[in-house]
Amino acid sequence: MSDLTKEAAYIKGLFDGMKLDSQKDETKILSSIISFLEKTADEIDMLDQEQGFLADQIDDVEEVIDVLAEEISDEYDDDADEYQIKCDNCGNNVHFTGDDIDDLVEGNFDCPYCGETVQLDLSGMEDGCDCGCSHDHSEE
Repeated sequence: MSDLTKEAAYIKGLFDGMKLDSQKDETKILSSIISFLEKTADEIDMLDQEQGFLADQIDDVEEVIDVLAEEISDEYDDDADEYQIKCDNCGNNVHFTGDDIDDLVEGNFDCPYCGETVQLDLSGMEDGCDCGCSHDHSEE
């Protein structure tokens, strides 16, 4: 029993204890108002119980979604793919993952064998220009 239901029952008890003349219009109005309060309190109690049930169901669905999302991300984790490049300094094949690509491109990736910075040769990359320079002529 919720606080609203208890409060409505208390008001009804006070009203019944007053032993008012049930034929008077004022008594009929008060009786109707109290009946309305009781029905409203019962309806709110029912809605509160349904909301609690739905919240539990949502929690269960969120747990299932979290498990599925974890399985999907493990299955399709591009950063877990492994690549390799030959170190120009020591000649060893250096393995790296997708997480290391930014460091490699920026020149911040050291060979685990010799400790020298691994340099990428990006000269073969198309830059939109046939003159061999490293800028985009469309901006001129």
